[in-house]
Amino acid sequence: MKLTFAGTGSAFCTAADNFQSNMILETTNTDTGQLARMLIDCGTDARHALHRLGLWPKDFEAIYVSHLHSDHIGGLEWIALSNYFIFRRHRVDLYLVDELIEPLWEHSLRGGLEVSDHGDSTLDTYFNVKPMAPKGSFNWHNVKMDILPVDHIVADEGKMLSYALFGETKSTRFFVTTDAIFDPDAHMPYYRKADIIFQDCELGPRHSGVHAHYDQLKTLPDDIKAKMWLYHYPAYAKPDAVADGFCGFAMPEQSFDLA
Repeated sequence: MKLTFAGTGSAFCTAADNFQSNMILETTNTDTGQLARMLIDCGTDARHALHRLGLWPKDFEAIYVSHLHSDHIGGLEWIALSNYFIFRRHRVDLYLVDELIEPLWEHSLRGGLEVSDHGDSTLDTYFNVKPMAPKGSFNWHNVKMDILPVDHIVADEGKMLSYALFGETKSTRFFVTTDAIFDPDAHMPYYRKADIIFQDCELGPRHSGVHAHYDQLKTLPDDIKAKMWLYHYPAYAKPDAVADGFCGFAMPEQSFDLA
């Protein structure tokens, strides 16, 4: 089993050699013995990132959606229409927390997908929708995934959650924060349990308050930083993360062995 970064950039990254932070989990299909792929989030530039890796929408068995920002869902229309019209109606399992299903369709996808070759399409027309509880779990072949609600945006007017993943194979436990504020008290139990951590990370002079900033992450205990890879960073000059105790910055197309 391995995890590959299709891109490691932030939502607004325009670096020529990077794309948004979407990931590909690869393992063996426990029924067929063939290679199976899950796309963890599918942002607006997914078609370019996947093309660079030689992959098409038909090459995926599943997609996991962590939250509804466009760098995490903006490529779903392309996936849906490509599979429906080009790849013989190939269907992908779409894993997401149940409370995201209606807004994903009504506010993000319905305008482009409801009318295609007929006028009453729904999300189920294109995907095998797999609703999950906000603190639930699911098994995908030989990996168990726990869903962890994490604060992404906290404002007086309301809160936006992202749904992080804590995965466990026979030999490796991994934590993917998706998009989260710096909240060490809430995240520390998962930091401690994980063998490897993939942490979203802001850079630059401005702290937006919706992602953990590098300056904040530097304050974590040394044993946590020693198993932490940083991703979801903008196209600023990167500090020396290894010198600061981290594993480093994950790079586009970099793969990690999780078996």
